[in-house]
Amino acid sequence: MAAASSTVVRNLPYAPSVGERGVGDLFLPENETGKAPVLLIHGGGWNAMSKEAFDPVVPLFLQAGRAVFNINYRLLDQAPWPACGDDCLTAAHFILGGRLADYGLPLPAKILICGGSAGGQLAMMTGLRLPPENVEGIISLSGPSRMDIVDDASDPVLRSPEFLRQFFGSEPTRDLVASASPALAVRAGAPPLFCIHSKNDRLVLPEHSEKAVAAWHDAGAPAELLLFDGTGDKHGLWDSEDLATRRVFVPADALIREVLRRLN
Repeated sequence: MAAASSTVVRNLPYAPSVGERGVGDLFLPENETGKAPVLLIHGGGWNAMSKEAFDPVVPLFLQAGRAVFNINYRLLDQAPWPACGDDCLTAAHFILGGRLADYGLPLPAKILICGGSAGGQLAMMTGLRLPPENVEGIISLSGPSRMDIVDDASDPVLRSPEFLRQFFGSEPTRDLVASASPALAVRAGAPPLFCIHSKNDRLVLPEHSEKAVAAWHDAGAPAELLLFDGTGDKHGLWDSEDLATRRVFVPADALIREVLRRLN
């Protein structure tokens, strides 16, 4: 649900060859501020949902004077990793290449990247694959930071052998795991990272954000973990399970706004 004062252009193709999974919705704020636009990436376990599921996040950025490009990407049933990551990177280059200028978004020097759940992993990997000078920051909302098998059973679905074979389309190798794990891929000079995570999350455990922040710090890059008390044992990002009416849960909303104030 975008702010009533915004301009919306839906289903702009950034990757025409992949059809409806290669489109995005452009939201423009009422007043152009020159702030870095946002590449917004939905969640859904890399194999569900679409850009509309993340519409409730859009008004937070519009109210901060930022344009938003909210995208689809290929799901695992269509193609395994790195297809979804490549799509997000293509969308980032689409924005940075000035391809949205005809629709009212001037050529930006930088973008801000935000994603939730699976989209958080995609946001982190996209930010790491771009030149650091082109990324103002990365906001990961409950994003997984490692895609390898762990000995304990605390993360049973996300990092199970069956899921990883689906995710990678083959038996995961060390190089494949590193290619999809922000906590293993971060290097010196990485863009600033802000991890927002419910401390009650059992879908993607808060340790994913803890490991991401620790990895950023180990690389000498800025990162911060912002925890909130989410309702239930899922991500806690929404005030309702109803896709049509839900809004960002107030504590998560406040943390996103706080990050935007710091970036401004």
